[in-house]
Amino acid sequence: MTRDELRAGLVRLAAAIVLGVASAVVVGVALWWFGGGSLSRAIALTFSLAGALLLLAGAAAGLDAGRLSMDRSAGKRVPRYTSKQERRERELFAVGLMVAGVASFVVSVMVG
Repeated sequence: MTRDELRAGLVRLAAAIVLGVASAVVVGVALWWFGGGSLSRAIALTFSLAGALLLLAGAAAGLDAGRLSMDRSAGKRVPRYTSKQERRERELFAVGLMVAGVASFVVSVMVG
């Protein structure tokens, strides 16, 4: 991996984090606006829901990190073996989603 690829990946990751946090805050404010109650509890609820979704997505991505993968070729699903590097990337992606989910739960506890 080159330095430019790393920098581009970190920029995309930062943009995704900013977009995720901003959308969680917007949904929390909308819950508060339409439902009443406490703003901090509404934002905490949104972050806990986001954490649950991230953990589920991480678990699903982890199940896909095996030796066998399915590709589409001419409309048919064709099994193929994944490389060690590809499996490692899928494992890291799954772990990253789970860590983001746990971090979202921590934020929800601190806010609420």
